[in-house]
Amino acid sequence: MVAFFMSTEVDKQKILDESLEITHPESLSVWGLAWPSILSNLLFASVGMVSIKMVGSLGAEAVAAVGTGQRIFWVFQALLMAVMAGTTALVARAIGSGDNREAAQVTRASIGLCLLISFFTCILLWLGADWMIGLFGLDEVSKNLSVTYTQILVGFTPVFAISMVLGTAQRAAGDARTPLYIGLLTNIVNIILLIGLVEGRFGMPQMGVVGAALAGGLAFTFNSILVLGLWFGKKLAVSIGQAGSMTRQRLGQLITISYPAGLESFIFQFGMLSFFWIVALYGTNAVAAYSIGVNVLMLSFMVGNGFAIAGATLTGQHLGALDPDKAYDSGFKAARMTVLSMGTLGIILAIFSRELSGFFIDDIEVINKAVIFVWMLGIMQPFMAIEFSIGGAVRGAGDTKSPLVITLIGLVLVRVPLAYLFYNLGLSIEWIYATLIADYFIKGVLLTIRYKSRRWMKVLSTDN
Repeated sequence: MVAFFMSTEVDKQKILDESLEITHPESLSVWGLAWPSILSNLLFASVGMVSIKMVGSLGAEAVAAVGTGQRIFWVFQALLMAVMAGTTALVARAIGSGDNREAAQVTRASIGLCLLISFFTCILLWLGADWMIGLFGLDEVSKNLSVTYTQILVGFTPVFAISMVLGTAQRAAGDARTPLYIGLLTNIVNIILLIGLVEGRFGMPQMGVVGAALAGGLAFTFNSILVLGLWFGKKLAVSIGQAGSMTRQRLGQLITISYPAGLESFIFQFGMLSFFWIVALYGTNAVAAYSIGVNVLMLSFMVGNGFAIAGATLTGQHLGALDPDKAYDSGFKAARMTVLSMGTLGIILAIFSRELSGFFIDDIEVINKAVIFVWMLGIMQPFMAIEFSIGGAVRGAGDTKSPLVITLIGLVLVRVPLAYLFYNLGLSIEWIYATLIADYFIKGVLLTIRYKSRRWMKVLSTDN
């Protein structure tokens, strides 16, 4: 037993050397980390686009149902996303300092915590889906479809949690390619299931919106089985670790970093839900248009998220290696690349917004509303890029409190109140979309100020 937990000095040095050779931050770059994540995210976005395309053939009611169900689902994944922030920061620092054992233990602790969270999420959403979705004022057909979609999808939350933790740990360790390959296989399976279960192809039953939910859930399951097999087979950069990894100190570290991220994520998702509710006041077509517009712009969002992952990983690892200057420079480099890429993509997507919206649905009223949404958000992608990249960098350093405050200011104090005011003034939906521009502009400015202060570098060591 002692031999299992301890190794000789030679063995420890060999492990350390191998770790440094593979994952040391000096061997990593923003683009080298970003492109696999970007490609993986784009593949994920393509699944969302196929999903909307499939249900789009069923009409605006089906699109509104799936869009509402997805929004509800992601609100309740806020706590899981919070744990991901803690996992990224702690794993990246452990790897940066050459401590592979600690990285493994953090990963095990994160899995345990996420499974506990997912259990309660399943219960809450299963019991409360009807009431929650009823708040959006959808017509009876859309509401019933959305409730069914949500209840089915939420049942797969535990397997979703496992795949998220292990994918996050891999990226934090500097290995973004393995999650890419796993994501590629998962997305292929998801698309086949979507086409098969929604439209009744490949010998599968035609199940419409129910089929879309099952396709997503079964894809989560496939991903989880695949990544667990690689993890237990010791094929991942982060090892299995040992039983009893949920120590009080490690749990305390995870909670210290995760609870502000959890509050931020919950506030963000709740704010988005409130904004979605205001959009729903304009009718089912407005909800469908919003859902389509988000999926069109998802191509840009996924690129930004890829650079955010790269920035978070590098800042965390460089701080773990006690090199704050390179941590700072890595974040700004990620920001520049994000602004350039998202800004360019935003303009391209806006130019082709009518064609892209028409791909999902043939309802001209829905298409017109979606085009307006894509144009307004497309041209302000540089502001959103700053939130993605700079926000990712400070979270990677363990500073999750300042993004919480900034999200609160932008979303809860600016976007939602303005949107509600404009609706009560009888203004058109274009004014509702305009509140997004104000939100992202304010958050971009505040995050930049916080980053330049460099105070985020000391947060994790101060808290512990």
